[in-house]
Parts: sequence; structure tokens; C-alpha cells
Amino acid sequence: IPGGSKNSCKPLLQWLWGKLFSIFTPLSFLFCAFQFAYSNGPRLPITSMGTEECTWHGHFRQQKGLVLEEYALCTCVSLSSKEAGEVSKWRFMVCSLFQIPIPSVPAFQPSTPIPERLEAVQRYIRELQYNHTGTQFFEIKKSRPLTGLMDLAKEMTKEALPIKCLEAVILGIYLTNNMTTLDRFPISFKTHFSGNYFRHIVLGVNFGGRYGALGISRREELMYKAPVFRTLSELIFDFEEAYRRCWHTLKKVKLGHCVSHDPHSVEQIEWKHSILDLDKLSREDFRKELERHARDMRLKIGKGTGPPSPTKDRKKDVSSPQRGQASPHRRNSRGDRRPSGEKKPADSKAMPDLNGYQIRV
Repeated sequence: IPGGSKNSCKPLLQWLWGKLFSIFTPLSFLFCAFQFAYSNGPRLPITSMGTEECTWHGHFRQQKGLVLEEYALCTCVSLSSKEAGEVSKWRFMVCSLFQIPIPSVPAFQPSTPIPERLEAVQRYIRELQYNHTGTQFFEIKKSRPLTGLMDLAKEMTKEALPIKCLEAVILGIYLTNNMTTLDRFPISFKTHFSGNYFRHIVLGVNFGGRYGALGISRREELMYKAPVFRTLSELIFDFEEAYRRCWHTLKKVKLGHCVSHDPHSVEQIEWKHSILDLDKLSREDFRKELERHARDMRLKIGKGTGPPSPTKDRKKDVSSPQRGQASPHRRNSRGDRRPSGEKKPADSKAMPDLNGYQIRV
């Protein structure tokens, strides 16, 4: 051993500890701490003859400013210049392990197809990773309006912390708001395995009559589904088959209505418009209920974009009467504003259709 002594075992320990420090990168700092405590116990420094004393500093930092710890380990172990260079290289590699990259929010060109955008959104959700800590980093209340949930999704992109399935649904809605030709609706599952019940949720999507899903899960087959399924029942049956491969039995499916693309909307997300209990439905009835829900979503979307609003009809009716005739709409509106207590019977032909009116904030 270079610089060692035949009658002392401390140079041997020093040499062995130095070799271990240069080989085992993650454990080397622990070895040095143990040796430092051992050498400072009897107050006898461990040094080698003919060499200089070295001090190694280990810096451990955690990302995003949550924890910042810096401490130095004084080891009093001497190495040659070549071994010291190797130790510096390993120390740099250990420090770089804690530099966790933050995924960037996907940005799209106007010409990017919707399927490619969905793949990029799912890739971003997967890069955030699933939260296995048992602690939910973001509190999500389903009763909150859509604008509040979108503010929470914006905070998720800034923090870039691991998420769970419900957080992935909110994040998927936020990242697909600019895709106006894409319909989004929540899909919830309740399964049974080994005496316990488990719940999962994904964001169903419909583009061009093809159904798919966005989300995150511990299982790869229970998260992303490309929009290639012709019907909603085919998508749900594919999830059911994936659960069966995981030894889970599907018990309930909850389907919501389409989510608005307006990030400032005060409407609440309709999480469970249809609740389907598989224990009470046959296979054919289950498929019919799924297709009925898909038809209801199409009708709801058609009402919002198909027929003209009652406001436009009223403007046409007001401008159409001749000069000598009084408009029935104007006459009724004056009678409503009259402060007298008399109540006139409502004329069905004269009253405008108010079913299409909605209060918007």
C-alpha cells in the first residue's frame, strides 16, 4: 500500500475506504460519513505518510426550491491526484442526478392534426409521472366551476409535480380547450378485485366520429386510447377487457356530458349523467345504454350549433310587421312592464319561445 505502515491498520482502512468511495457513487458519501465519525471518535486523524490532506464536499439539492440542503463531509482521507480526479467526476454525476427535468407544455401549430395533438398531450401527462407517494398534491373539488378547475390546471403545469387520474382529466381538459372540434367527456370506472373496490377516471374524446381517451394510470392499458373506436361501446368494452387482464371485474361505468371549451365558463362539469350498473344490465342492454348516451351527447351538441337562437327569430318577427300593424312582441312587453295589478291571459301565439334562453355570465 503506498505510504502505508506494516505495524498500523489505519493506512489500510484509509486505502480501502478511498477505493470504495471512488467505485460506489451513491454510497460513497455514506462511507465517508461513517469513516469521519470513526476517525473523530478517539480524536486521531487518519492520514498517510508523504501525502496531503483532502476535503470533499457533497452538495445535494432538490428541484423547484422545495428543499435546499448543502453540507460538507470532511474525511481526512488522502488519495493520489488521479484518484481525486475520479472522485470529482463521480461527485459531479451524483449531483446531476438531482437535476430533475421539468416537462414543457406542448405547443401546436394551427396545421397540426388533432390526433397528433392528442398524442403530444398524453406524452406530456405521462412525463409528469404517476403519483405513488400516497399524498395528493392538488385538491380537486368536482363541484367547482370550470374556470376554477382551469386555474388549478395552470398551476399543475407550473409545479410539474406527479399527478393521479383525476388531476390528469382536469389537465387534459385544460390542454385541449383550443381544439374546438374535439368533444371531451369524463368516464369513471368502478372495479372489484380481491374483496376491494377501486375507482378510476379518464377523459373520453370524440373526434370525427371516432372515440378515444386521455389519462394516467399505473397500468399502460388503462390510460391512453387513440381515437380509433367507431362507437362509444367499443371504447368501453376495450377498457373492460384491459381490466380483465388485470384480474379486475368491472362493476359500474359513469359517463358525463361534453365539457365546454370556454376556460372562463362558470358551469360545472357533469360528471355522471349516466350511471350504468353492470350487475343489473345484460350485455346487450349495456351496449344500448352506451349508444343512447352517445346519441344524447350528439343531440346536446347539435342544439348548441344547429338551429338559430330565439333572439334571431324574434328580430325577424319584429321587423316583418307592416306599418299599420302592431308587433305582438312589443305589445306583450309593454303589458309586462305596466305597474297595474291586472293579469291578462297569456296568448300562446303572442308569447315568444323562451326555452332556448340561458343565463350567461
